[in-house]
Amino acid sequence: MKKKILMFLLLAVGLISFSACGSTKIDLSQYLIEKRTTLYTAEDELYSVTFSSGTREQDYELDGIVGEMVDFGIVTLSRLDNAPLADDTYTYTVQINDQTYTGFLEKSSIDNSYLADIGACAPADAIVKIQITFTGYSFNEELSNTSNLFSVDVNRAIEIANESLKEELNNITSDKNNKIEVVVKNLKDYSNSEVKNYYWYVGVISTNGDTLGILIDASTGDVIAKKV
Repeated sequence: MKKKILMFLLLAVGLISFSACGSTKIDLSQYLIEKRTTLYTAEDELYSVTFSSGTREQDYELDGIVGEMVDFGIVTLSRLDNAPLADDTYTYTVQINDQTYTGFLEKSSIDNSYLADIGACAPADAIVKIQITFTGYSFNEELSNTSNLFSVDVNRAIEIANESLKEELNNITSDKNNKIEVVVKNLKDYSNSEVKNYYWYVGVISTNGDTLGILIDASTGDVIAKKV
């Protein structure tokens, strides 16, 4: 009888252990190599400027290890009608509270904008002013913290992604040698000039080349799209 009880207990422990391994919950916040937290925006009659900032891995390498994190801030200039910007020299001056940063925007490799990383993050209560000058034009505005208006903040967006991608994350990480890294970005959609939509994008890439992505409405928390 004692042997039967011992065998039953060992079997139960084994089943519990197996069940736990099969339902491991992945916390995406532990694998963040880029996390954008604030989004400042401004526009005039022709152009839109955004300043998206947060922290990122200093020396990025797809190895599943989160290295030293540093502040960053991306200034982006685009036309309101989404037409390509003319080839030109775009000079920027960014003032965040009492700190000033200057330099040149570079042409984006993925869309019609020009952009630059100034290496600084703007907190939620910062005063952010931007001047961008180019041939025959000067954009000079104080930006508004649009992310303060989001009903869903960056941490809630990560929670939504955790839940929505739970099954896919378990499949990817079932191979213990397959490590993941995660980026979280705030995005704007000005394709409809009458309505401006904002989203959180959570992207996952593994050392084996697996990719996952999810787009979350920053106002409602609804999942707009998934790439699995």
